[in-house]
Amino acid sequence: MRTTSRQRGFSLIELLVAATVFTFVAAGVSGLFVSALNLQRRATSIQHIEENALFVLESIAREVRVSIVESGDTGCAPPGLDTRELVIKHPVNGTVRYQYETLGGLGRITRNGESMTSEDVNVTAFAFCVSGSGADNRQTRVTMPITLESTDVRQEMKVTTSLQTSVVSRDLTVDLTK
Repeated sequence: MRTTSRQRGFSLIELLVAATVFTFVAAGVSGLFVSALNLQRRATSIQHIEENALFVLESIAREVRVSIVESGDTGCAPPGLDTRELVIKHPVNGTVRYQYETLGGLGRITRNGESMTSEDVNVTAFAFCVSGSGADNRQTRVTMPITLESTDVRQEMKVTTSLQTSVVSRDLTVDLTK
């Protein structure tokens, strides 16, 4: 006895259900992909501005560490946070002037007039807090708080980071003559 099946394919309802399930799965996977892509862009932006901040702080600290600070004491109280300039006398490079300036709404840190920060990073806050530069036999200490943000036009992709470092200046000419 032979039985023959009358069904030779999928019904219209089965096709519609399969298409609907596939659509929901594809939309979910696409959403996850877009989210992962946005997270990757944000992580890259964070890495970029942190690298920029660390470069600036370490470059300044390296020179201040072996220089004589010619700028006077400013302290780190709120009025001292307005100190936008540091002048040092480096044993090899001579007089070096660091400045925090805002041009066209973007903050930059310059060394002798040349920008140290990248064009796609905005320095929103920076100061030189100097203590011990007087004749009190204390080593001069410079504290530098910095806040940077990315200049991404999309608000949800903007990233901000804040760092701070302190460095003690040593007059190498005095140390070497002892």
